[in-house]
Amino acid sequence: MDSIPTSKRKDERFPILALVRYRLLWSPDGSKPDAELHNGNNVIWNISRTGLFLATKNYTEIKSIIEVEFPLEEFKVTLKTEAEVVRANHFNNPNLGKYEYGIRFTKITEEAAKMLDKFISLIEAKK
Repeated sequence: MDSIPTSKRKDERFPILALVRYRLLWSPDGSKPDAELHNGNNVIWNISRTGLFLATKNYTEIKSIIEVEFPLEEFKVTLKTEAEVVRANHFNNPNLGKYEYGIRFTKITEEAAKMLDKFISLIEAKK
């Protein structure tokens, strides 16, 4: 009997707490793109080589394309990528006014991908 996969995630996720800036580039509901990055209480709760888990006060439609920018403090760099909102959870933190999103990177420079891989490898080594 074949086992049923419990997750669609391509890569293992690792806990991280980092502030993230992001802006809407395109939305399936026709919302106008954001001119600037949101600086509010946007937090990454976990990360992988292919995406991240974002908590924010800003509502975003599934399938939206966003630009994300976040620091990797250990390397004193800020990564900037383009990503798609692939999953939403609007029920975990309603009293905090937070929405949660699974984000999949869609455009990432080779240099940023290498830095992210180096960061994840550092986390894996600590396990």
